[in-house]
Amino acid sequence: MGLINIVVWLIKFFIFIFCGTIVTCFIEYTAHRYTMHFSQKWLPADIYHDHAIEHHRYKRNDINIDLPLYYSLFAMSPLILISIFLSYSFTLSLILVCYIHGYLWTKLHRGIHKLEKNWIMRTKYYETVKKHHELHHLYPKKNFGVVFWFTDNLFGTKVKEIVGSKNKKY
Repeated sequence: MGLINIVVWLIKFFIFIFCGTIVTCFIEYTAHRYTMHFSQKWLPADIYHDHAIEHHRYKRNDINIDLPLYYSLFAMSPLILISIFLSYSFTLSLILVCYIHGYLWTKLHRGIHKLEKNWIMRTKYYETVKKHHELHHLYPKKNFGVVFWFTDNLFGTKVKEIVGSKNKKY
């Protein structure tokens, strides 16, 4: 009976990881688009300023590169609080998703902005994300997905390519 309980727990854990990843896709997109590129009165002003002004306009790569775990945990906190009452495996899976997402965001972003060389830079995934993110810096109102770059396809905010200076594809 003990083995069955472990298998059931693992199945639930991986289902919760999948669900947490789906939620994180949308949180990443909406947080990047609506809190980092638009000033929100209900948020500290430095969130918008550090990202949209310093990082984008002044091309500063010394700020707003990393995604600390506490940002992800804060964004996911309502779901984490609910999960505590539903299942510890759900809670653990959400915290793990937050950690992995923040780690990947940081490694991708540090590589793209030439702050470090790391293992992820040797993957095809990195090349796709790098091109996507570099277009975001050319068109700050497009390509908001970082780890989950494909979310821009869902929301119609993907820049596909640059075609000359007059014919930009959006």
